[in-house]
Amino acid sequence: MIKLIRFVGLIIQSILIEFLHVFGLVAFVLAAALGYFRAPSWLVPIVGIVCGIVADKFIDQTEVIALLERAASANQRGGFLVIVYIIIVAVGYVAGAYARGAVHRRKIAQATPSPVAKQPQAANLAAKQSQKRKRS
Repeated sequence: MIKLIRFVGLIIQSILIEFLHVFGLVAFVLAAALGYFRAPSWLVPIVGIVCGIVADKFIDQTEVIALLERAASANQRGGFLVIVYIIIVAVGYVAGAYARGAVHRRKIAQATPSPVAKQPQAANLAAKQSQKRKRS
């Protein structure tokens, strides 16, 4: 149990390091766009693996090693970075999908008139009909 807690803490620290680099944020935004535009969910692990390999091979992480030394040493292992980026991309994909749902609900809410607005019209119509009856 303690090893699991340490592993989760290490992953969270690694995600923080990757967000301090701009590339982790770029991967998150890319995944959010995939989720927002309803891309197939099987792209999540593929994008995570590609981002993890790119981060392992091409991104220099020496400027943030002093922040979190254990996580930085774990990030030197390519397999660990792939796991970190799969998690980043999965969370980004879900965030994008929820954002799309929120935008859709907001559009529906704005398109339908509220029932409060209909009540005064009904009251005005009833008042006009009663006035017509009185005149007749």
